[in-house]
Amino acid sequence: MEIYLIRHTTPKIALGTCYGRSDIPVGDDFEKELQTIVEKLPGQVDSIFSSPLLRCKELAGKIAASFDDPTEFKIDDRLVEMNFGKWELKKWCEIPREEFAHWEKDVVLNAPPNGESFSELYLRVNDFFQELIKTDHQNVIVISHAGVIRCLLSIINNISLLDTLKITIDYGALNIFSV
Repeated sequence: MEIYLIRHTTPKIALGTCYGRSDIPVGDDFEKELQTIVEKLPGQVDSIFSSPLLRCKELAGKIAASFDDPTEFKIDDRLVEMNFGKWELKKWCEIPREEFAHWEKDVVLNAPPNGESFSELYLRVNDFFQELIKTDHQNVIVISHAGVIRCLLSIINNISLLDTLKITIDYGALNIFSV
């Protein structure tokens, strides 16, 4: 199975803003970023899976329509980005220092207030992945977020979640894996 793992394109949000599950629209360069992604994809795929958030769904819809034989995409809630709880849509510099310090002590196990930990995110992403690899698909596209992609990189490459934080995952990034 070839997995085409795509991070959503640049969202329309101010730099320095904490967002995860917030539903942010795509940015002004969406069409240009879309074209760059589509040029790197295979001629056809068996399935396309997307996070339910707008910035992924819009990309999934455009990618699905780009194939000669249009492919429907499936929304999977397990692909939604990490929940940053009460930090959602706050500037990173506005997050109380003591809250951030607690999270920073162990970003894998500690969660932002009313949010989700990286390890909790990993569990739901792993559930998606284990289900995916039981299918007979040859080519699959997964459109999601940096946190979800880090979890998948941890699973596929057998590296720690903490080590995935050293990996840069740009907007519109495409990673291809054989599983």
